[in-house]
Amino acid sequence: MDTTGFVKKQTLYLTVFMALIIGFVGGVVYSVYRIPATDGHRHTHTVPGPQEVAAALANLEQATRDNPEDARAWANLGNAYFDTDQPRKAIEAYHKSLELLPGDTNIMTDLGVMYFQDNQHHKAIELFDAVLDLNPEHEQARFNKGVVLLTGLNERDQAIAEWKILLQYHPMAAAPSGRMVGDLIHQLENTPPQN
Repeated sequence: MDTTGFVKKQTLYLTVFMALIIGFVGGVVYSVYRIPATDGHRHTHTVPGPQEVAAALANLEQATRDNPEDARAWANLGNAYFDTDQPRKAIEAYHKSLELLPGDTNIMTDLGVMYFQDNQHHKAIELFDAVLDLNPEHEQARFNKGVVLLTGLNERDQAIAEWKILLQYHPMAAAPSGRMVGDLIHQLENTPPQN
């Protein structure tokens, strides 16, 4: 690769940095790690159509009306809104779940992701910090905090620092894409920041 030309170097850096950002944002949107089947069988999933999604949402909404004190029903509704890219509705459902079941770090983490999706980056950071106060080893909250610092608040050095702490607890931590967090840190540290 010819790196003698300034323009070519800048183009390479920009391309690498943008690919990294796209991967991070995709990872936040898909913040729940999917664990492959361990029973030796491959599971295939069909993507539900709009009618199936609408019916599932209607059932979950009805469940919260039938049992308004059921924290799990509210969390499930929040998850459905999360998965259908409805952050404001997810935020409301997760808040209701947390009123009934305070301190659930997974729901708090998902709520933080929804705040990020709703461009409320500081609220997202507050949620991730609250999770990390309860459990400093919470892998997803710490990873997501780094993503919000990097992509939402443009705090590159703080994001790297957050991921380095993550690696102290989870040396083999990976982004939802499968890319090792250590590799992401290395790439960021070796790519000049964009102005």
